Amino acid sequence: MVEVPMTGTARRSLLARLFVETRSVMPAAGSTGLSLVLVIATMCFLASLTLGAVLAVNHATQSWTRQLSGALTVEIRAVEGQDPEMQRDAALTVLSKTPGILTAKTLTRDDVAALIQPWLGADIAREDLPFPQLIDVRVDTAAPPDLVALAAALEKSAPGVKLDSHREWLDDINGAANAAQGLSYAILAIITLTTIAIVTFATRAGLLANHEIVELLHLIGARDNFIASEIQRHFLLLGLRGGVLGLALSLLAFGGMALAMNSRSFLVSMPTIQPWTLTSLLLVPVMAALVSVITARMTVMRGLGRMM
Repeated sequence: MVEVPMTGTARRSLLARLFVETRSVMPAAGSTGLSLVLVIATMCFLASLTLGAVLAVNHATQSWTRQLSGALTVEIRAVEGQDPEMQRDAALTVLSKTPGILTAKTLTRDDVAALIQPWLGADIAREDLPFPQLIDVRVDTAAPPDLVALAAALEKSAPGVKLDSHREWLDDINGAANAAQGLSYAILAIITLTTIAIVTFATRAGLLANHEIVELLHLIGARDNFIASEIQRHFLLLGLRGGVLGLALSLLAFGGMALAMNSRSFLVSMPTIQPWTLTSLLLVPVMAALVSVITARMTVMRGLGRMM
């Protein structure tokens, strides 16, 4: 048996059946066909990337805030006439007597080298660099210590000791997260408005291109609600298919970025897509379908009113 290769027209017909065939009064070809599905898929791809990114950043921000809010760092600075070992012991004594302090651990040279390794690299971080002495302090977030009093007590007992509460880091992280969130919502709004404009144009073009079919349906007694229902079902399926395609592409993109980040080391944990985030991303195809069907129905009803 000889297999006949598929022509370009046959391939396009197969794609039309797979992606845009809706068994409605609207044909699969034209402005309401495969091109519209691809445009909606592109919009949903961008929306999924934006939504996934903002959810990942929010999750990472909460994690960083939770870690930093429950930790303090005591730095033992070199002061002329002071023994660093005595400074460290005096600081540990003050910390052990302070209410709200859970643990206080002196970091070894290897611990400090591991902290700066993402910045300087493994080779440089292990060389004879003048690392400061650091004490990692964990506090009770339910009953935290008085930081002003603690800083004064440390300075009195061990001159040259600096207490870092990471407040500047927290403020910078929260400010950056809020800016990213606002920008993401603005991008989502632009994507939504663009999708509405595209569906409106496609619906009007479809009505004009198929006005003979619409007039024939009117002649045989079809009401406007029936015609609108058929057309909105067409756009509902197109929006849903385009949304699913865009979501699938965004998941592939997120997977690729996760693999790329896992292959490198960073100073802090980088934002990643969590399992619960996928549930939120599933709303993207649903919203694409709803936007498409509502926009199509409103456009069709206005268009049919002008055609009568």
